[in-house]
Amino acid sequence: MRVNLHSVMQNATTGTKRRGRPPAFDRDEVVAAAMGAFFLKGLEATTLADLEHATGVDRSTLYNSFGGKAGLYESATGTYLSLAEAGLFAPLLDGTDDGYGDILDFLGNLRTGLTSADAIPGCLIVNDMAAGADPVAAARYRSLLEDGLRAALARTGDPDQERRSHRAALIAASVIGVNLVSKATADPREIGRLIDALTDVVMTWTTDGELLPGD
Repeated sequence: MRVNLHSVMQNATTGTKRRGRPPAFDRDEVVAAAMGAFFLKGLEATTLADLEHATGVDRSTLYNSFGGKAGLYESATGTYLSLAEAGLFAPLLDGTDDGYGDILDFLGNLRTGLTSADAIPGCLIVNDMAAGADPVAAARYRSLLEDGLRAALARTGDPDQERRSHRAALIAASVIGVNLVSKATADPREIGRLIDALTDVVMTWTTDGELLPGD
């Protein structure tokens, strides 16, 4: 089953905040609420008070159940990556198109997720990547993204493995950059322009197999 990560994050960041919940809480629900709080403010800026407000769980319970802010962030990034793997990256890994079509669909979904009226800027992992908040999560995100792109490009019929790897790295770097721009500006026109430019590059590969500069 494909997961709409954008919808999940919308629910996590706009859900009703509750206070005074009993100790017997729903762990997944608390992690989802924390994920929304971290997404909006980032690891460093998110306080325990923010997490109490978002989850409705007092800080002593958060410490006992998750190990505090750091442990809750680790749970949140783990959940986010699982959702991203099922929703964003699985179609790249196991798509049925010619590969280029799967990449174009991926970029279209990225564009929609970052430019829609209710868009949440950036990506939970990428937003904190520059600060080195969670190197393990950052490495897993990059691996999922590049593995998916390499798998899609392998289905294009291009026999040049080095060129395919080069192109996967180009798209991955661009996707990370677009997410950072989204977080910094939240300007849908600028984000759309960047993704459209990347889409145009991919389209040239589908029509004439044009090599990248330097190939």
